[in-house]
Amino acid sequence: MFTTDAITLASPSGKMSRRSLRTAQERIRQELFGAGLERPQAGQSTDRERDLATAAEYRALADRGMSPRKYRKLADHLEAQWTTR
Repeated sequence: MFTTDAITLASPSGKMSRRSLRTAQERIRQELFGAGLERPQAGQSTDRERDLATAAEYRALADRGMSPRKYRKLADHLEAQWTTR
């Protein structure tokens, strides 16, 4: 059934009523995708986790020689925010 509907829909001279076109499209959609895909559930990180991860990245940059004083200072500042709370 799928192939005949797909051929009819793809054919430029294939005449179909609107109702039969909608039902054929719905049948094809159901066969191809089923109920559909679920949205992925990605958990959001907290502000603390994000800031501490950023501080770790700053420290890694400083250890590799990229603006060492600047990035260590930024990392210290971010870590200080969360150790005093």
